[in-house]
Amino acid sequence: MKNRNSFILLLFPAVLCLGIFMIPFVSDYANDLATEAAASQTGRWFWGHIVSSVAFGISIVAAYFIALYLNSVGQGRSGTISLVLITLGGILLAAGLGADGIGAVAFIAGGSQASAFFEGSGMMVTGLFMAGIILFGFGLINQIAGLAEAGLIPGSFRLVLTGFAIVLMGASAIPSTLGLYLLAFAAIIIYICLGVSFGRCQRVNPKD
Repeated sequence: MKNRNSFILLLFPAVLCLGIFMIPFVSDYANDLATEAAASQTGRWFWGHIVSSVAFGISIVAAYFIALYLNSVGQGRSGTISLVLITLGGILLAAGLGADGIGAVAFIAGGSQASAFFEGSGMMVTGLFMAGIILFGFGLINQIAGLAEAGLIPGSFRLVLTGFAIVLMGASAIPSTLGLYLLAFAAIIIYICLGVSFGRCQRVNPKD
């Protein structure tokens, strides 16, 4: 099971980075004209958001398998809390990213300006993303805590990963694509470290 966990944990940041770096750069999401210019690259805008949405779906699958592991080592509470929070957060993030990607392209395809979509849906999409990243981040912190208590990661390293989880949440406050890049970077660090930890555990306990 740990080997499978390692694969899924590494798959999530890989797919997330692919999606985020496909999205055209936006210097200021508060500027509808700048966002519209990026959305005019409809292929990259659409698929970047869709792939990023899929990535957060993968994160829910990863959280499920981690919850199973935590339950098997007596950390069921952390596993359950983290699974619920990451699932809710992942769904909201996927919904927000999907709406942003599909909505803007649909407006352009219909002959309207993408800025009309951003003006009408900006608060909704931003609200979905902010709520999602906060829930996701706290779920991740609970997951890290449970894995540390289970001895999968060193106690001191728990603080480092928790710090990156906070960075991941804070990245959403940056009103440009730089925030998405920082989110992707934090996800890479966290999930590669967790994936490597599971891989090492697999080598020590090959029967698991």
